[in-house]
Amino acid sequence: MGNVIAIGGGFNGKDFWELARDLIRLSGKEKPNYLFIPTTAYDIMDRDGVAVFSKSGCHVETLFLTHDYVTEELIREKIRRADIIHVPGGNLKFCTDVWRETHALECLREAFRDGKTLFGSSSGSMCWFRKGYDDCGPDDSFLFVDGAALLPYCNVPHYENAFWQEFNSHAAEAGISTIACENETAVCYINGKWSIRVSSARPDGRVWFFDAEDGYKRYDLRAHPEILERL
Repeated sequence: MGNVIAIGGGFNGKDFWELARDLIRLSGKEKPNYLFIPTTAYDIMDRDGVAVFSKSGCHVETLFLTHDYVTEELIREKIRRADIIHVPGGNLKFCTDVWRETHALECLREAFRDGKTLFGSSSGSMCWFRKGYDDCGPDDSFLFVDGAALLPYCNVPHYENAFWQEFNSHAAEAGISTIACENETAVCYINGKWSIRVSSARPDGRVWFFDAEDGYKRYDLRAHPEILERL
């Protein structure tokens, strides 16, 4: 199976460079193929993020799924060639709707089965989970959105923000356990094991687990590594 790094928000500057370095190492290649898929951002480029991987020696490609020239064959080939796949923040529902319409979702699931490394921040982290809780409804209201289901939980980003902590009163509506990441933190699924990554900018950042088997009680995973080990 593949790897997923789901960032709650942030990881800028040297922390992003260090993340890129670790992702390249994880690929096992000196010059891996890096693919940027900005569907969440309505296919708007993040040149700074792409530049980091380019300057790190990766072969860089982009995949704009809303463009008329895109075919299923092109989608499949670009995802097949990729070693590292990056999805930025944005609108989760728009992204997953487009992925289903273009059949990119099937290709991304196959990429995960083939051992690729997938990562992203905010909506680009939620997309890999069974569900995400995103403010992509009317007037920025929150919705539960079905994701790629590579990971079996619901995911919530930006969790230290009071606006996003609205999730607390809706946790049971997810119907499954949830991992909520604060900004500058990430939950990582690497080589079949879960871990937490925290940026140097916010060493006290936390990742939370709402346990469906325990009445959706909330646990700080950094304070309860035993829960992380059994996920």
